[in-house]
Amino acid sequence: MINFLRVTYKEGETEMKLRNGMPKVSKIQVIVGALLLTGSVAGATELATVNGKVITDKDLVSALGGLNEAQRSNAMKDMNTRRQVLISVIDQELLTQEAEKEKLDQDAEYKEAVAGFRKQFLANRILQKNLVAKFTDSAAKNYYENHKSKFSTDQIHAMHILVTDEAQAKDIAKKAKEPNADFQEMAEKLSKDPSAKNNRGDLGFFGRDRMVPEFTDAAFSGNPGDIIGPIKTAFGYHIIKVVDKHIGQPMTYDEVELKVKNELRNELIQSYVGKLKEQAKIQVQDKNLNSL
Repeated sequence: MINFLRVTYKEGETEMKLRNGMPKVSKIQVIVGALLLTGSVAGATELATVNGKVITDKDLVSALGGLNEAQRSNAMKDMNTRRQVLISVIDQELLTQEAEKEKLDQDAEYKEAVAGFRKQFLANRILQKNLVAKFTDSAAKNYYENHKSKFSTDQIHAMHILVTDEAQAKDIAKKAKEPNADFQEMAEKLSKDPSAKNNRGDLGFFGRDRMVPEFTDAAFSGNPGDIIGPIKTAFGYHIIKVVDKHIGQPMTYDEVELKVKNELRNELIQSYVGKLKEQAKIQVQDKNLNSL
């Protein structure tokens, strides 16, 4: 099953949050996911029993759920790997049974974890059902051909100021464009990015694959000296100053295939969720959010 829904994680500072990275899944999510997925399946091959509970080859495949299909296939072909995975599944089953004896599956923390997994699992299932037909190799290659400028070795040197209020962001952008405006001084005093106290808003050089798409697209659209924004991202409103720009070389599809597919996946998800939002009634309590 294609995992359309990706789990995000917090890296600490806003500058690092801007940078895309491989998503991490918490231990509790892994454990709960394995608990719900592990079980006897009709037609499965029995490999072991733990106090009467049957462990099958399907349980081993479930335990390897974090790997892609090719990786799972290779792991299952190797006898030593299979045995190690089986040992892990047996250990987990023993711990699960002991936890059930102590009724840990009835406490609030467990129920909250299961509820969280349920939402994540169902969200991924509905995306798979509606998007898998559109997520093909042909679609990825077409996406690459239509967005070649995104997949290059271009580098840009930029600074930014981050605030949470749009009106304030517009005011800062206006002042930043005034003659003799000191952008870095403004960043040090006004930016909500914790790293601004040290780098004064200077992000240095970065490529097209380092920041969130909205920020990247805006920054690379400018030329040295340009003040861009406000640009809205999940972190707030950014005012960007382009310092320097180096045009690189385009990369081949084979070199960026995974990145292309990631971006295609994200675009498909955003489009699908966007249509749902248009039909939904959503209210955000900004005051409560900002006071947290």
